[in-house]
Amino acid sequence: MKLKRWTSLSLAVTLSALVVYQSPLSAQSQLEAPLMTVPVAQAGVTIRIVNQTADAITYEALGDTQPRTLTATSNVTLQSLNVPTTLTFFYEDIPKDRQTGTGLLQATLTMDDASGILTMIIQPTNDLNADVSNLTVEANGSVFVF
Repeated sequence: MKLKRWTSLSLAVTLSALVVYQSPLSAQSQLEAPLMTVPVAQAGVTIRIVNQTADAITYEALGDTQPRTLTATSNVTLQSLNVPTTLTFFYEDIPKDRQTGTGLLQATLTMDDASGILTMIIQPTNDLNADVSNLTVEANGSVFVF
């Protein structure tokens, strides 16, 4: 039987690999501060999506809806979404081309304190740094767009 000789370096690497624990990231909470915080009711959150583009947008509230189409210059209100929730959105028929800016979207958020409705206005952009395709509301009401 052949025994393996352990050096202090190989033992340290082995032990450090065993004790590495990485907590899961929740949206971007550990990377950035939330854009805003919304009140979270027991019935969930309400998000209004406003499409200010000239083309249809596909959107989906993951776990709450199937993919749906929002026609150009129209809006929809999604009520009682489970929290946490992630809303994805993208142009329906325009491929995303990061080189020329085709297919890029930006989102502006507002909160109506009286009604508790979070409104996301989606507009076209050519700015790669402004391009987003996801909105996340965490269980504590923190809102992130990425």
